[in-house]
Amino acid sequence: MRWTDWLRSKRLWLIVVTVAVCLILLHEKVSIEEVRAEAEKLPGWLCFLLLTLLPLVGCPVNILQAAAGLRFGLWPGLPLVWLSIALQLLASYGLVHWQREFFARHLESIRRKIPPGAHAPVTVFTMLIPGAPFFAQNYALALIGIPFRLYIAICLPMHAARSSIAVMIGGESHDLTPGKVLLILAYGAAILASSWWALRRLRTKLGDRRRAENDRKQHA
Repeated sequence: MRWTDWLRSKRLWLIVVTVAVCLILLHEKVSIEEVRAEAEKLPGWLCFLLLTLLPLVGCPVNILQAAAGLRFGLWPGLPLVWLSIALQLLASYGLVHWQREFFARHLESIRRKIPPGAHAPVTVFTMLIPGAPFFAQNYALALIGIPFRLYIAICLPMHAARSSIAVMIGGESHDLTPGKVLLILAYGAAILASSWWALRRLRTKLGDRRRAENDRKQHA
């Protein structure tokens, strides 16, 4: 998908408008300090447990990570979120190998989007699929047989880089100066731009590899 196709996507603009409206309403109706005070009443262990377990059943991970930033602050919010991601990857890999048929049946739509190829580029490609939910990416990669060490080595840093945006928003919500907002937006834009570039490169690379393999089969 070209970047111009993304700009024409109705879903993208619906998300942008929804987020903008929610931010305006929150700014007008909700006191961040009151929300932070209520969040601090919750036990830290319970917040971390929910942060780790809820994404395994499909809860939006970005919202939970922003809530972690709000509850714990930027530090130690970031290390705790990264630890939760590591535990989620371990759990996802184990669950898929325990109940393979269940996940194969429920992740067929995501699995069809994953092209054949070498494990490393396929793993990166899957992590970059636009709109693919966090939990579906983790389960689908374990399902198609990505080696565990490669699974952790690629997924953990990519998830961690993305999670930083949500944690920063939550952690700095009480003091979001224009400079900090611009910094967060720039960081998010850099991740989106690099993801789009990498996805295009990988699509071309995997497409060339499939054509080469088909040519070899035809000449054999």
